[in-house]
Amino acid sequence: MVKHIGLKGSMRLKNTYTIIAATLMITIIIAAYVAWPKAGTRRLIVSTTTSLYDTGVIDMIEDAFEEEQKIDLHFISVGTGLAIAHAERGDADMILVHAPGKEQEFMEEGYGVNRKIIAYNYFTIVGPPDDPAGIRGMDPIGAMETLVEMGRKDEATWVSRGDDSGTHSKEMELWLLIGLVASELGEEPWYFEAGTGMGKTLQIAEEKQGYTLADMGTYLKYGESGLV
Repeated sequence: MVKHIGLKGSMRLKNTYTIIAATLMITIIIAAYVAWPKAGTRRLIVSTTTSLYDTGVIDMIEDAFEEEQKIDLHFISVGTGLAIAHAERGDADMILVHAPGKEQEFMEEGYGVNRKIIAYNYFTIVGPPDDPAGIRGMDPIGAMETLVEMGRKDEATWVSRGDDSGTHSKEMELWLLIGLVASELGEEPWYFEAGTGMGKTLQIAEEKQGYTLADMGTYLKYGESGLV
């Protein structure tokens, strides 16, 4: 199974060490208008990220919200980039995403009217329990540099979301901090692009005994479920 790799500056959680690679802000943006049907149950279409959906949070609140508000919630679970695109086309009334830069662009271009931060999460680097790249105890930048070095020696594998999600965007930021471009890394055999959601990416990383960047909520959900 994939495990947290304890880096310098990490925090204690459930008797294991977790790497805090970055802060994940889940942001709610209400689209310019909500089209309610004239009769029958009102429906709210929410385009959200797979990271949030995979945590199980949505399942926990959906029934209670519908009972209290008498509104039928319909969720579309995709990467952040596609979630925003749905709203821009008018295919969603609300979005729940976690990419501040893209959210700002969405607002500045006039697609949204009310941006609210409702929660936060953490990014964490996870990998094989035996940590073949030896990144345990390093800071995130040192860990990424070492993963590149070990990957090019065929001693480590990196699994990227590769889906234009908020997590994928954060990964690209980390590569840029060490002078590398993710699109170029994609040409190297140790760098694998999953092109899928967080839960599936974690499962692929486990299958390949590789490392990946994950949001803590999804990692904990899948770990507790025995899926990774």
